Amino acid sequence: MSFLAPWFLVGILAVALPLWLHRLQTKNPKRRPFSSAMLLEVNEQRLHVQKSLRYLLLLALRIALLLLLALAFAKPLWQRPPAMMGAGPARLHLIMVDTSLSMSAGDRFARALAEARRLVDALPSGDRAEIVSAADTIDLVAGPTNDRAALTRALAGLHAGAGRLDFGAAVASFGGLAGTTGMPVVAHLISDFQESALPSRFGDLTPKPAPNRSLALQLHPIAAAAEPNWRVEAIRRSSGGVDVTVRALHARAEPRTVVLQVNGEERGRLTQPTPAEGTAVFHFDGIALRNGDNRVVARLEPPDALTLDDSRYAVLQNSRSEAVPALTADVQALGFKYLAAAFSAAGDRYHVEVAQISGFDARTLERYRWLVIDDLGAVDAALAARLRTFLENGGAIFAALGERAAALKTLPIGGEAVTASSTADEPVGVGQLDGAHPLLATVSGWEALTIARMLAVKPGAEDRVLIAASDGQPLLLERHVGRGRLLILTSSLNNDWNDLPVQPVFVGFMAQMADYLAGRNALGREQLVGATLPLAAAGESGGQVIDPQGRTVLSLADTRRARSVKLSQAGFYQVYTPTQEALIAVNSDPRESDTAVMDAAVLARWRAAATAAAQTAASSSTAAIGGTRTPLELWRYLLPLLVLIVLAESLLGNTYLRRDARGTA
Repeated sequence: MSFLAPWFLVGILAVALPLWLHRLQTKNPKRRPFSSAMLLEVNEQRLHVQKSLRYLLLLALRIALLLLLALAFAKPLWQRPPAMMGAGPARLHLIMVDTSLSMSAGDRFARALAEARRLVDALPSGDRAEIVSAADTIDLVAGPTNDRAALTRALAGLHAGAGRLDFGAAVASFGGLAGTTGMPVVAHLISDFQESALPSRFGDLTPKPAPNRSLALQLHPIAAAAEPNWRVEAIRRSSGGVDVTVRALHARAEPRTVVLQVNGEERGRLTQPTPAEGTAVFHFDGIALRNGDNRVVARLEPPDALTLDDSRYAVLQNSRSEAVPALTADVQALGFKYLAAAFSAAGDRYHVEVAQISGFDARTLERYRWLVIDDLGAVDAALAARLRTFLENGGAIFAALGERAAALKTLPIGGEAVTASSTADEPVGVGQLDGAHPLLATVSGWEALTIARMLAVKPGAEDRVLIAASDGQPLLLERHVGRGRLLILTSSLNNDWNDLPVQPVFVGFMAQMADYLAGRNALGREQLVGATLPLAAAGESGGQVIDPQGRTVLSLADTRRARSVKLSQAGFYQVYTPTQEALIAVNSDPRESDTAVMDAAVLARWRAAATAAAQTAASSSTAAIGGTRTPLELWRYLLPLLVLIVLAESLLGNTYLRRDARGTA
């Protein structure tokens, strides 16, 4: 209820007036005859006044008169509840069950199913329901139907998987799940309400309004506290063996056992203490790996409450060093010494073969997957044409610029325009990084770079600026030429134009760049459950994909239809494409391993926001269906009642006056 003029409610205080008037009745003590008062001493006469309420019915009428008068002037409005404004009594219930990895901890999922069955059993007659499974994908399992038996069977087929649930994505799916029905929708989210599943924006937790339909969200938490959990976090090669990192979350310090398997064979078992809320590294010494890709699995024993993250999968490569041609006009160039040192520090996967650019036999290009050029300006027209063909066939080139490039107006191969040689009075640093690019996603330390000289290169329409200097000039460009990639550093590989070769970031960048250009990371050797493997982005036209269970999820016959694969399981995926064979390790999202539930205050705030959004949606839906509904103006109904009370008060007051007059006479 609301009031158009709420200040008139102050008039309710006037009810004190009839209360005071009805108590203002006095009575003198009764006088009795006395024989003689002449001998009594004269004293001050005291009058005792007795006050009491009289004419209670009249008093009630006068109080009601004043109350109704104040309410009438305040003009009360009655807002009808959403249930009265709906399109009808029948509703559609979206029963969404969280099937993410964290729900497998303890008895969380069993409690979630029990809550879902309770909702199905309580389904009102005429209402319909849908059963929805929510994890890395939102799947409609059953419905819409009012068949309780079918809904119960659908619940029995649900299980907690290895995927991750984002509450923002779950709420955003309600509109699509409800379809085009005009029925009011009630969405039931049954979850452990894991803290790590909250979206970055709180506003994503409220359903978006839809025309001609109201949507209410009800939250059903089934977990009150975090479950202790240990997770195998990483597997890495180390000097002489393999290191396995185990992290404890909400768990006390205690010994844990890690079992290491390599290519399906157990190669070691270690037991050592793990700290509370910390990490422990288990070092397996003397682990020999076969040539090529190795399937490595680290497993915790015995399993804990959350068993799905007790195992981790990794692909460790043991391959011969790959030769990388380095073309230069000066075989004694200092830049290649820095390059060779960087590759040596990053591992033994690559080694530099320095070649004089004037005597390089371009017919040998087909032997290599990628190459390095220290000064792109030293490439003549004939070699540039051969290098462009090399790129179109799937090769890759990393080229820096130097003095010879500074004398050109247009760069070979890509055709980028050189507008000037930028030599600032003050050195510049790195301004912007394309952090989403796989070449830069895991390499840090660029903020320490100092650039004294670089060429002002104007990017072409097909170029992508990966790194820009603080003055806005491109520092690292990428262009796709056919199936290949061309990377251009607009400064030198020597340390006379910049200090990149002597910065710690140089080693990591060279190793990442080598893997990127060689195609080792084109498909990504480590992925998370729920990720999509884009074969098209890797430059492949299709292929065959085998899942961890040995089933074919993408066959050669699907090449023209499917260009990507959904990674729905933890384990090893085998990928066969026209140009390569790759082994991919898929693990659960580490955020699902943290079983902490969201704070009660956050949950209460979410409920309040959902309720407010539902009321707004209900009002909008009613207006769209039946036109604008004005609130009920109660003051119009108070006026006739006010008139009746005035008449009754007048008649009753006159009756009391006549009776008192007769009593006095």
